[in-house]
Parts: sequence; structure tokens; C-alpha cells
Amino acid sequence: MHQLLIDFQKAYNSVSREIVYNILNEFGILVKLIRLIKMCLNEMYSRVQVGKDFSDMFPIMNGLKQDALSPLLYSFALVYAIRMV
Repeated sequence: MHQLLIDFQKAYNSVSREIVYNILNEFGILVKLIRLIKMCLNEMYSRVQVGKDFSDMFPIMNGLKQDALSPLLYSFALVYAIRMV
């Protein structure tokens, strides 16, 4: 018997983009579509506000954006993980 424990708190932040791309490939998603998804997820930047001041921009290297595409990508990763168990 196997068990799979999934912590959904901050779920999108914990997903490796490269692993998602590989999972999409394994599900047979067209390479052209995967490249389009990569274009949406690359070049993500953020900054921190403290009081009225903002930090310099810094790149976000891991995780998914909180947008309309992320639930679908996260679902692919989740289905893959469940299938592996």
C-alpha cells in the first residue's frame, strides 16, 4: 500500500517549472504549446514594498503565477504524482 500526502498550502509556489514542462511532454502536449507556456512563465519579476519604499526588481525562478493557467498546470503535476504512486 502506498500513501501520497499533498500539502496544498502555497501549492503553486512549490512547483518546479522544469518538472511541469517535462510532465506536459509526458502527457503528449505539443512541444509548440509547451514553448508558449514557457514564454508565459519566464521573465517573472517581483519586488517588495516596505512602507512607501520598493526594493529593486528580482527574478522569480520557481513556482507558478497565480493566474488562469496555473490551476491547469498544477492539475497536470498532481495527476502525474498520483499516477506515480
